[in-house]
Amino acid sequence: MGLDPETEFFRGLIELQYGKKVEKKLEKISGNVSWAKGWPKKDESFWNGEAFMWQHKISKEKRELIGKELRFLSGGKLSRREYSGGKNLDLGCGAYSYILSVGLDFSEKMLQFNQNCVEKVKGNLEGRLPIEDKRFDSVTAVFVLNYVKNYELLLNEIKRVLKGKGIFVAVLSGLEINSWQKQKELNSFSGKEWKEILEKYGFKVKFYEREGVWFFRCGMK
Repeated sequence: MGLDPETEFFRGLIELQYGKKVEKKLEKISGNVSWAKGWPKKDESFWNGEAFMWQHKISKEKRELIGKELRFLSGGKLSRREYSGGKNLDLGCGAYSYILSVGLDFSEKMLQFNQNCVEKVKGNLEGRLPIEDKRFDSVTAVFVLNYVKNYELLLNEIKRVLKGKGIFVAVLSGLEINSWQKQKELNSFSGKEWKEILEKYGFKVKFYEREGVWFFRCGMK
């Protein structure tokens, strides 16, 4: 008995990760998988597929590093019972949030996999966020800004949904993005350039690097 299309698609993604030339095969299979139709050209389908692969692309050590750097936003380890609605908004949360958060992503598959979301919101980062004003104490965007075309609007939206003394933390790779995900990259700036952009849009920025990862801790001016 043959594999069902979804299982076959997942298997093909793993083969692709190991350098096998299976893109044409996957494009054909994707037409029979509801959440993967149009892969890889259709952005939502592309990131739906990446939801399954995120653990293979971000090492455990790097996840632990990022989690450690973001922990101050929740005052340490916070249980779901202790979480009061709206402490952190994780933009483009993908399949994993580093602290308990309200997660916003346009990929339903990503949201489905994400177990650190106390609330899941489907939304697009290229327009107005479906979030009320001044709801959050903090906002995080991990490996996200370089995939957002209209990042200027997004930065203004982040200021809108943050409380008066809110904190925004952006995390970006200081190393070359892998060639597969780079095809979706919309802008690429140096750490210094990102700092200048964030300051231009009204943030007071502390920028530092840890093991090839850039961290931008941004307070409101």
